[in-house]
Parts: sequence; structure tokens; C-alpha cells
Amino acid sequence: MREIVADRSVAVVLALALFVNLGTGMVLPILPLYARSFGVDYAEAGLLVAAFYIARLVFDLTAGVVLDRLGIATAAAAGLLALSAGALFTGLSPSFPVAVFCWAIAGAGAAIVWAAMYNALIRFVPKSRMARALSLFYGAFNGGIVAGGFLGGLIAGRLGLPAPLFFLAAIAVGLAGLMRVLLPKRPRTAASPTASDPTATAPTGLSTVALFRIPGFAAAVIALLANLWMFGAVFNTLVPLYARDVLRLSPVGIGILFAVALAAEFLAYYPAGNWADTRGRRPVLIPAFACLALAALVLGWAGSVVLFGLLLSVLSVASGFSGVPPAAILADVLPGNRSARGVAIFRFGGDLGFSLGPLIAGFTAANLGFKAAFAIAGIPSVIALVVVALGRETLGAEAVT
Repeated sequence: MREIVADRSVAVVLALALFVNLGTGMVLPILPLYARSFGVDYAEAGLLVAAFYIARLVFDLTAGVVLDRLGIATAAAAGLLALSAGALFTGLSPSFPVAVFCWAIAGAGAAIVWAAMYNALIRFVPKSRMARALSLFYGAFNGGIVAGGFLGGLIAGRLGLPAPLFFLAAIAVGLAGLMRVLLPKRPRTAASPTASDPTATAPTGLSTVALFRIPGFAAAVIALLANLWMFGAVFNTLVPLYARDVLRLSPVGIGILFAVALAAEFLAYYPAGNWADTRGRRPVLIPAFACLALAALVLGWAGSVVLFGLLLSVLSVASGFSGVPPAAILADVLPGNRSARGVAIFRFGGDLGFSLGPLIAGFTAANLGFKAAFAIAGIPSVIALVVVALGRETLGAEAVT
């Protein structure tokens, strides 16, 4: 771990992940409740959650162009400013449609921020340590979410439901100035072609079709989609609504529930990264997706806060183990020229899950009830389980100990 964080570029990315998700973590527990404060139903509450990820989805495929033109540092700063403005005006929105539009602006900014972070990690971290580096990255991500979830519940309980959005806006503005100075001004150029890396001969990225022909690339995209579908549908949408409307928890109680569940996921990250780097990506992903699907199936049957919290913690651990390996697989199989298109498609797949998950979860909760909504949220995990199980291991044999 010391070798990984000794690289200043990587350490800055970890810090950015921690603090930007501290801000977004404050918003996650209250966003569906904030939507309901406009008098909308469950499906429309899911729309507000999804607006952020739909906008991020749309801008994922153009974020690579922004990075090439502006460099990682300037692009990250611009994305953070857009995130700040979107959060601020979402909290000030006089109507639900305005809130959806403004939250979508925040999502567009987040797309650029995430592209900058992923590109920095892919470029600077050796493949043999990629999963462990990603475990630290996701650990920083979840550390911010855990702390933010607890703080967001307290802030909303004392200052009102829009207040966490204003805190996010302030954090993003401060980070924009810091990232402009601390992150590299330009992404590193691709490595020169070598005889041992024939894929590095192409100066530009591969086509989309060529990327999906690379063994393991589709599995990486589908695994990320399934993992983030679960997070968007269950954590971001169904958990706050179920906790309030069925378990009768207050915003503070929901924030505590989020903190406990995400702390369980946080503790799973480094073991997941270590095992993925030493035992392989598939031996980590296959049982993790099986556990995700089973946990989602039974979560809607929990009738007490204690049982719901225990089941949610199990699902969180499985989410941690399924969240680390997909990007490691991506780093394993991407050609030596570090195709920007490959990273963009990978992020697009993840945000597709983040976008569709809340929409379908809100719709099914409103029309079929919470039990069906939780069960349906686990279907992408079953699909990912099958795809990964039928695929091949991508970790090099020399890296296995």
C-alpha cells in the first residue's frame, strides 16, 4: 500500500475520491426524501436519483475528449465546478422539474471528475497492483460515502432536507481549486510500442467492436453495470424509501443505517483487492455476485430495523467484493496504448446501471411493492454471474501467488 500511495498522482486521486464522495454521501440518504417533499410518488423520486446518473451516462463518452483537450487537472476542476453549481441550484429549486434539471447538471460534472480519476489510476498504477490500488480508491470512495451518509442525516434533520446539497456545493468548489494545482496538467502519453506488447503499435484507440472482441472486456463492463445497478437501485433508491415508509426511520436513522452498511462494504474492499491480485478476478467475482442476488431477494422481507440492517450489511460486503475486480479486469485486457475509448465504454456501462437501476426500482416499488423491487434489482447480478463464470481469468499467471 505504501508503494501505491507514494505516487503523488495516485495519492491525490484517492484524496479527491474521499472528499468528493463525502459531499455526495451527504446527499444520497436524503435525495429520495427531498424529491418526495415536492409531492411526487416513488417513481418520480427514482427519476430525481437517476437524473444525476443519466447525465453522467451521456457525458461519459465525451469526457475522454475533454481530458485530451484540457488535461486531467483542468478537466477535473471544470467538472467539480459543474457539480457544485448543479448541487447548489438543486437545493434552491422551486419545483421538481427544475430540481431534476439541476441535479442532471451535477451529474454531467461528475462524469468528467470520474473520467479524470479513472484515467489517472489506469495510467499510473502497474497491473500487478491494480486491484489493490482500486481497493484503496473504492475505500476512499466509500469512506467519504460512510462519513457523508451519517453527516447528511444529521444535517438534514437539523437544517432541512436541502441542506446537504449546499454542503456538497461548498466541498466541490474547494476541491476544484486544489485539483487544478495538484493533479497532473496533462495525461501521460502512451508507452512506446515494444515487441512484447504488439497492441501498443496503434497510436489511437481501438474501435468499439474491436474492444468487445477482446476476451474479458465485455465481462468487465457487465460486471461494473451489475454492481452499480445494485448500488443505484438498492442503496440510493429503495433503502431510504423502505427505511422511512416501512421501518419508520427518521432521516438521522436512515443516515446511521447507510453508515453501517457502507462501513461493511468499506471493510471488504482491501481483502477483495488482495485476493483479486493473488488468486484471480473470477474467484472473487463469482461468489460475490451470487451473494448479491440472494441478499437482494430476501431484503424486502425484513420486518425489523435490526434484520434489515444485518441483511443490508451482507449485501454491502458482497457489493465490495464485486466492485473491485471489474476495473482490474479492464486494466488486464486493455491494449498497451490505454484506449481512452475503452475507459469511456467501461464508465458508460457502469453509469447505465446507475441510471436504469433507480428508475426501474422506483417504478417497481410503486407498482409491485418493495419485495418485488428488491428482487428485480438482483437480476443484473445473476446475468453478471453467468457472464463471468463463462469467461476466462484475465490475471496473468505470473502475478498469481
